[in-house]
Amino acid sequence: MFTLFSKYFILTNLLLSSILPLFSTDLLMIWFFMEINNFLFIFILNFSIKNKKMIFFYFFIQTIISFLIIYSLILNNLFMYSNISNFFMISAMMMKLGIPPFHLWLTLISKFMTWHSLLLLLTMMKIIPFYMISLIKLNLILIYSIIFLCSILPPYLMLNLTNFKVLLSYSSINQSGWMMFLIYFKIFIWFKYFMFYTLISLGLFNMIFYFKMFFHNNFLSYNYYQTYLNFLPLIFMFNMAGLPPFSFFLMKWYSIFLFSYSSNYLIILIMLMLSSLIMLYIYTNMMISSIFFFQFKSKLNNFKFFINNPKTTLIFSILFMSSILFL
Repeated sequence: MFTLFSKYFILTNLLLSSILPLFSTDLLMIWFFMEINNFLFIFILNFSIKNKKMIFFYFFIQTIISFLIIYSLILNNLFMYSNISNFFMISAMMMKLGIPPFHLWLTLISKFMTWHSLLLLLTMMKIIPFYMISLIKLNLILIYSIIFLCSILPPYLMLNLTNFKVLLSYSSINQSGWMMFLIYFKIFIWFKYFMFYTLISLGLFNMIFYFKMFFHNNFLSYNYYQTYLNFLPLIFMFNMAGLPPFSFFLMKWYSIFLFSYSSNYLIILIMLMLSSLIMLYIYTNMMISSIFFFQFKSKLNNFKFFINNPKTTLIFSILFMSSILFL
């Protein structure tokens, strides 16, 4: 559990160090804020993870990323602009984001993390890398490769998973493909897409943590008599899958509308849509237990649970905000 110090000081500075770089275009200054972000997050991991080897493993990965960034900045200053420095910078950002083929560290460390620290890793810790990529000139062939890997590998690897934290990590990798393609268009819509994903993940992770949900026999399960809730897992997972009429469907629909302007991106658009369709099948398969079990209970049963439990009221409010359509 987080102490008061980690809640009100570390998390506040972590949020500030993630937002302030968005107002700068200097890569060295952005890297400086990213390092502050990393050390604050390692401090949180020290409180939450019992396996301290994973903290050292995370620190080792971040050291390699920082070395690649500094090396690319030095090359950029010596040779003005070169493809080599650009390649090192993009490789470092892909490793930071956990994009294939540099995704193995993310799925390995996610097994040992708590729900709150994993939420920070999959959302807040990705703001700066995405912003740095938006400042770099991207090659179309590289974008094709990234989106192909983000569209094919996560659905394939998620089919037989038994760890729900790893499954959500692969889901984050799949969503990174959409954001990378939006970044390639050099528009700030990727940040709006990212905020939608963050809001949905916030409600989903809090629901899993507070209601003690678990992944059993490839199904998402929970103690019904503790939660008195049936519909929350359904709504969150369908929203994460981009099913209409939820809010995330609106962002994907708008992204497809932007991609359809040019026929050059038709192959990428087809890959992303097929990947989303497979992910919808995986999410629906996970929710079979919630759909068909416990139907004999009314979903409005024990409504006082919402009133007497402030945590549940907060989660329900986040659910309402994340599921409403912003027209």
